[in-house]
Amino acid sequence: MGGNLTESQWAKQTKRESILFMTYSPLQVGVVGPGRMGRVYARLASELSETNLVAVSGRSEGATNEVAGQYGVPGYANVGHEAMLASHPEIEAVVVAASEWMHTAPVLAALEAGKHVLVEKPMAVSAADAQSFVETADRVGVQLMVCHSLRFDHPYAAMRAAVAAGEIGEVMHLYSRRNTIELAAERVLGKFSLAYWLTPHDIDMMLWTVGRPITSVKAYSREKAKGKQDFIIAVFTFDNGVVGVLETSWSTPAFSGRSQAEHFSIHGRAGAAEVLGHENSVAIYHVGGEPDYPDVGYTPVLHGRQEGMFRSLFSHFVGVVQGKWEPIVTGRDGLAAIRVASALERALESGREEAVEQ
Repeated sequence: MGGNLTESQWAKQTKRESILFMTYSPLQVGVVGPGRMGRVYARLASELSETNLVAVSGRSEGATNEVAGQYGVPGYANVGHEAMLASHPEIEAVVVAASEWMHTAPVLAALEAGKHVLVEKPMAVSAADAQSFVETADRVGVQLMVCHSLRFDHPYAAMRAAVAAGEIGEVMHLYSRRNTIELAAERVLGKFSLAYWLTPHDIDMMLWTVGRPITSVKAYSREKAKGKQDFIIAVFTFDNGVVGVLETSWSTPAFSGRSQAEHFSIHGRAGAAEVLGHENSVAIYHVGGEPDYPDVGYTPVLHGRQEGMFRSLFSHFVGVVQGKWEPIVTGRDGLAAIRVASALERALESGREEAVEQ
């Protein structure tokens, strides 16, 4: 036995070394949903050496066939996730990037078929559905991860690391803003409660950063978050007395320039930290025209290859499935965020402070 290592230490070192030098077959991936995010994951599954895109399914025949044809794989339109799963038993993992209100059927079908699942946020648009995902994954024995992408965004991850290291001392309060324009809301209005739309990003970041559960929610809006021009202001109370305020709005028409629509700040007894999400560090100016702000964080293309937070997230999911590391975000994390969103939905309707299911 090497050096002065105990038998247990030797076993752990041997396991680490075996994982380091282990070779993995590419993970066989199916994508549900050929929309904006589905296209991101289809490209990643095609580009990464550790994955292979097997097939694509979706509602729209045109979009499904377009994405499938782009990568030379079969496409299954008209909500064809069941046909995709039946036709390709070699699929090991499924990315569900369908419309927010259409996650339940493909997630449960993939889990019941024994596939690992990466599901876009919001994980579900009801706490009951989110809980059924977690329970099914546990019963079947597969990985369930939620695309809470801010955990893989360098500025947010650096902020959270500083808080976790105690650099700002005991957390007192925090604030998040994620605003958009009314045009963006037109796709989702009337389909599900907008308490579940953009808020899970910041609810999850608050939960992850504070490290304690939210116990109650008070919410304010003009039209119970149902109007074409509306907003949500929510006040969250954590079980340790920390207070969080969340702002999300889709109340303004499109405008030029770059507004401070994304912001996250957290204050402690010994300091504070903030993320200025609207600052992407690059601006391109045109004579007589509006400036451009190239994407350098979400889905930037660098030397012909997609980079950014979603590449980090997807690659992490692949490593989790292959047993390389533990997940940074789990199905239970997604469920916790949806339970807060559910309380937010109830608070918007009742006008009262509502308790969060634990």
